[in-house]
Formats: sequence, C-alpha cells, structure tokens
Amino acid sequence: MYPYVEKMLGPIRIARIGGVLTIPLLSSYPFIALLSGLSLSVLLNIASLLKNVISIMIVTGLFILQNRAVDQRQRGAANGISMTAMSLFKAFGPAGGGAVFSWAQKRLDASILPGT
Repeated sequence: MYPYVEKMLGPIRIARIGGVLTIPLLSSYPFIALLSGLSLSVLLNIASLLKNVISIMIVTGLFILQNRAVDQRQRGAANGISMTAMSLFKAFGPAGGGAVFSWAQKRLDASILPGT
C-alpha cells in the first residue's frame, strides 16, 4: 500500500501529512485517559496503532528521500551516518529532555520555560 501512496503523493507530502496527523493524535491521549474499561483499551490500542503506522510512514519517506539524494556508490555511507545519528539522538534525547525539564522546574519566576 505504501508504494501506491508514495507514487501518488511523494515522500515529502507523506512525511508532512504524517507530521500534521501526529499532533492531534498525540494530543488526544489525555482525553483517552479519562475513559475506563473496554473503551479505554480499544481507543488506546487504536491510537497506538495509528501512531506507529504514521511513524513508519514518516521514517520510510525520509529514507527514500535520503537514498535519492546520494549516488549509488555513497548510499551505504549515507545510510550508516544517518543510522548512527538516529541512534545517538534516541540514546541522549530522553536524558537531555529530562535535564531541560528539571532545569525548567527549578526556575519558577523565569519568563521562558517557567516551572509550575
């Protein structure tokens, strides 16, 4: 199904549409948490499934763009560099986000990133 949609829209539009759809989907999680029982389980599973599908669409579109941007003989090096960078950001991103959040919580009277 992805190749058909990619030929119709292109990888850039797919990544943009996926990014736009992710915002309301992730914003709906607090409202889903207000539910209980079977409806909570069903909606949470559907939202998680959609989030994963959209994430895969975005990553696939970005990989296609990257592979089209370099020559065939440099494709392995470009993919290796991008996978290394992605792994580093996945490893250090949560720690950096936690540090910024902790720092913001200590600055109660700041004009930017005030704590609560």
